[in-house]
Amino acid sequence: MNNYLNFKIVGSGPSGLLLAISLAKLNFNIYITDLLTREKLINKDKTYAITHSTRKILSKFNLWSKLKSYLYKFDSLSISDSVTSDFTILTTSDLDKDICSLDTIGWVVKHSDLMNVFFDEVDNVDNIFFKSSLDLSFNDIKFDFEFVSTGANPNHKKNRNFIDIRKSYNQSCLTFEVLVRGNVPRRAYEIFRKEGPLALLPLDKNKYQIIWTATTSKSMDRLNSSKSFLLDNLSTILPDNFKLDQINSDINIFPVSLSFRLPIFNFKKVVFVGDSFHTFHPVGGQGLNTCWRDVNVIYDIFNRNFPVSNRALNIFKYKYYFIRCLDIISTIVVTDSLIQFFANNKFFLLPFRKFSFLLLNKFIFMRRIILNHMTKSLIYSSIK
Repeated sequence: MNNYLNFKIVGSGPSGLLLAISLAKLNFNIYITDLLTREKLINKDKTYAITHSTRKILSKFNLWSKLKSYLYKFDSLSISDSVTSDFTILTTSDLDKDICSLDTIGWVVKHSDLMNVFFDEVDNVDNIFFKSSLDLSFNDIKFDFEFVSTGANPNHKKNRNFIDIRKSYNQSCLTFEVLVRGNVPRRAYEIFRKEGPLALLPLDKNKYQIIWTATTSKSMDRLNSSKSFLLDNLSTILPDNFKLDQINSDINIFPVSLSFRLPIFNFKKVVFVGDSFHTFHPVGGQGLNTCWRDVNVIYDIFNRNFPVSNRALNIFKYKYYFIRCLDIISTIVVTDSLIQFFANNKFFLLPFRKFSFLLLNKFIFMRRIILNHMTKSLIYSSIK
């Protein structure tokens, strides 16, 4: 592999850093830029659900063992419908045989822990260079290719000849950490409600990360209310066994959107990665996992003796988008369908919602289908 090629990555979040780490293993020179400082990039109060497909990807890049001590396992998942009062519990016995021995449905990791591990890896690699976007020293470097990983609303998209497909849910997520009593250890929760889903991701001991989706106006009202009012409000919609003690962190708000960016035919050597390429509703926790599958495909294309030339780099761009489309579209369809089906109070849908839980509780193969899509993805078997 040629080591004289210079690749620029714009955006130093989890996707941009993993892309830098992976491509550096192929001996490219990697230059990462971001508007934020390293401290601000690390210190964000967010939490991610990690799936088995992501475990394989992180293991592939020798990061899983370094991250393992920061992960929180969950071995059961409660899915409930607050309108019909139906629920089901998915457990490790519903997993496929090839992963059930790991005794976990998935893992939870804090953003700060993840970023610290990634930045430590970046610091130990000689051919990765991190600079603030305000640092002009990169201006003298001729880049052979550029990767944009600047989040859901990248400024680059306005002048990069991309078709931007977008759907607004008019929803936002509140996220914060709570201390609870009466919880079932190592159990995650997804509660479907009329205003949007509520997810609870287990952290250390009796701590949970709340991901609370509602209309943007209602989310803003809750954000601006007192913590005691927010606790009282949240207590009314949590499972009966939960007893809330306190909010342990700052309360953050994030917009919810569905987007998919496809390139118009052009010869610019630029591709979008992660949230700059696609976003989904957070239901099911697929966001970051899907972003990292982008990185895996990029690495695999370059790793298979890809002929690095101007013409080949243009071909790479369209090969990457073509490979990723099926996985991304299927995730869009599933997440959007779940919201349309469960996040409403439409009377004619209620019998179908009750019937879906009846099927899940009666047939293990139905639960296995759900867990397979959530934890393994369409490309699981192709991740080496």
